[in-house]
Amino acid sequence: MDGVSIYDRKDFDNGSWDYADENAVNNYSDEVLVKGYCNIEEVENALAYLRQNLSGLTDAGTLNITVDEVDGDMWINNWKKTFRPLGIGGIVVCPQWMTPEENQQGLPVLYLDSGSAFGTGQHETTAMCIRLMDRADVKGKSVLDVGCGSGILGLAALLKGANHAVLTDIDMQATEATLVNAGLNGLTDKCTVVCGDLAKDIDEQFPVVFANLTAEILYLLAEGITKVTLPKGKLVLSGILNDRADKVELAFSKQGFTKIDSMSEGEWTALLLERL
Repeated sequence: MDGVSIYDRKDFDNGSWDYADENAVNNYSDEVLVKGYCNIEEVENALAYLRQNLSGLTDAGTLNITVDEVDGDMWINNWKKTFRPLGIGGIVVCPQWMTPEENQQGLPVLYLDSGSAFGTGQHETTAMCIRLMDRADVKGKSVLDVGCGSGILGLAALLKGANHAVLTDIDMQATEATLVNAGLNGLTDKCTVVCGDLAKDIDEQFPVVFANLTAEILYLLAEGITKVTLPKGKLVLSGILNDRADKVELAFSKQGFTKIDSMSEGEWTALLLERL
């Protein structure tokens, strides 16, 4: 399958998500819904596999299986309509099928084809990370991008003078998108892309670390992120709702970080911290 999504009302009831649309939550049933996407030619094989492997389960709900046909290109085309060249923090983030606008000429350009991975620079959380890069002082340093999505932060750091970027994500679609984007920008030889767990698969420390996630995930990863950040290293955190920023800052202060700077746009906050 090309992608799987799991919808479980309990994820919202137990506070596992920082934010959620109330109407969407109310539309969830008490049963867990698993959605998978595959090519039309693969449907029968997928159904046969599911029926065989679900048949022995007990106490697992109704186990109803439904099939719908969707236009797989429709959402991609709609997304492309909203992705425009965007100047952020001294660089231009540009769709790979477009060229920078006239007033953006002369700036370093990061070309992206993010596909299904998060990260085009248009969201406030990503843009604030790029704007904080100069204060994080990435020039000549190795950087780590935790939860890299499209790879935008690690690749932007390379454009701003970092000498190497390690980009990691637990989602294979994200790391595949990152490799594509690194190739688009001629940065493959400066990147190490890792699909895996931060705690298990990253065993070095970095002078600059980026983590654009959510407050809840940052709480969970605080110890692991600390382990991969060098003493006196800089840490850029984003994806934090404004009313969670103090709690995130406190969680990392307990790990030995102090705040250097912060930035807010709309309902979001980004933090620049230094490990003592």
